[in-house]
Amino acid sequence: SRRGSKPASPADRSRAMKAHIVGGGFGGLAAAFYLIRNAGVSGEDITIYEADEQLGGAFSLGGTAESGYVLPCGAVFDKEFRCTFDLLAAIPSRADPAISVRDEFFAFNARYPFRDRAHIIDRDGHIVHGPHFGLGLRDGFDLIKLSLTPEAMLDGRRIEEFFSPKFFSTEFWLLWSTIMGSLPQHGAAEFRRYINRTIALFPDLSDMTHILRTQLNQYQAFIEPLADWLRQRGVKMLTGALVRDIGFVASREHITVDRLDYQRAGAASSVAVGAEDIVLVTTGSQAADLSVGSMTEAPGPQTSGRSWELWKRLAHARTEFGSPDTFFGAARIPDSRWVSFTVTTRGPELIDLLSALTSSEPGSGGLVTLKDSSWVLSLSILHRPEVIGQPSGTNVLWGYGLYPERNGDFARKRMAECTGAEILQEVLRHLRFDRQLDAIMASSICIPCDLPYVNNIWLPRRRIDRPRPVPTGSTNLGLLGQYVEVSREVAFTIEYSARTAWEAIHLLLGRGPAPPPVYQGQYDPKALFSALKVFLFQ
Repeated sequence: SRRGSKPASPADRSRAMKAHIVGGGFGGLAAAFYLIRNAGVSGEDITIYEADEQLGGAFSLGGTAESGYVLPCGAVFDKEFRCTFDLLAAIPSRADPAISVRDEFFAFNARYPFRDRAHIIDRDGHIVHGPHFGLGLRDGFDLIKLSLTPEAMLDGRRIEEFFSPKFFSTEFWLLWSTIMGSLPQHGAAEFRRYINRTIALFPDLSDMTHILRTQLNQYQAFIEPLADWLRQRGVKMLTGALVRDIGFVASREHITVDRLDYQRAGAASSVAVGAEDIVLVTTGSQAADLSVGSMTEAPGPQTSGRSWELWKRLAHARTEFGSPDTFFGAARIPDSRWVSFTVTTRGPELIDLLSALTSSEPGSGGLVTLKDSSWVLSLSILHRPEVIGQPSGTNVLWGYGLYPERNGDFARKRMAECTGAEILQEVLRHLRFDRQLDAIMASSICIPCDLPYVNNIWLPRRRIDRPRPVPTGSTNLGLLGQYVEVSREVAFTIEYSARTAWEAIHLLLGRGPAPPPVYQGQYDPKALFSALKVFLFQ
């Protein structure tokens, strides 16, 4: 039964319940799926409210081959995304409905595994890779020490407090930070979780062998098939619908939603929420205030703050809702911003040169990091086709800058202030492709995206800064997404969104199985031996 409420009979609840989901990212779509599969809620009784005109949240897709594709951000996966793959096992593939999206995903990765032979390249075009990833015994001891430190002792503490300055110049740290997104000033609690959650991947950081990715862009690979499945079951999806406020029954002991206010097409609407209804709210978005530029224009600043506006209202009223100011606001941007870029190229020059440099087939090489770039640029040739309908002969590359607040080495200004042409030139000059620069520029379109908050899940935090999936005293309100607290799991993953949705619904309704336990590599003998090889044999 629901926390703090009188249990309703299953017959009464299934007959009366309406479900309202705020946010149409992967977490919101996953919540609708779990309501149907685990809780037996009819799809016709579920409504999703998405402020943008497109579902998917951070997993968005824009542009065309002619204007340049726009892939703001992507994610990597490993085989232990237990909630995600459980969900995707029930979703038919668009390409072949006889198989699931999960089976399609693993079949693709088995056929086209990463073989990254040139993850780090220096200013002279040399591949950087040495024994033990540059780690010494002290570094290994410090990693183990942080792994064993109770998370309760890490409130507000930074990664750099636990390691020597030398650690942050090692090959290991450069590999780690370019894949996972962490910076020395980021939170030690999240880094500890990542160590324990991904320890089995330590030996693969250079070649990325056991790091997985989707066959197509993640919007078309995951969001569209899941949305199709939900629509077929009658789920209502209101795009362009911004939920402005939530009303509560007056009570000091319980949190019970009785009203939901939203705006759509300039018109304000209010929906009555019954005590037996359920409301699930996504508390923020890593793609908040995203801005897209062009070859000739830098991304313009966006300061709407609407993705965390509702969370801020909730947190202002009750401490149980955490602290959005820990993650959002102008003061957070210098340590959370990425600038990503998508290159659509019709000529062979760039692909041929990169393939020769990395000794990898297009789409199989993983990340290439330009270590001596002030922005610490990373890029990857994406498997073709990356987008359904991508023309033959057109290739797509994706990249980002880990330090976009710094001035470029050639552009001489912050990455967020650069046009697509300036970013592409910066990449080409670091790669020393000067002779082919004009030809590549003439056949390529580079679209930059400013993502001021995409990396904010790494910011130092306290345990109380993220609310639980079901706040204490809540009878019909659950919370979803990257800014909700679930034990041991790592954020900046699609898995985190799925797990928070499953957890919130299970706690509120008490139906279906509990989410599977979070994989913890520190208890896996094979994973521990793999990590030990980094220090002793690799």
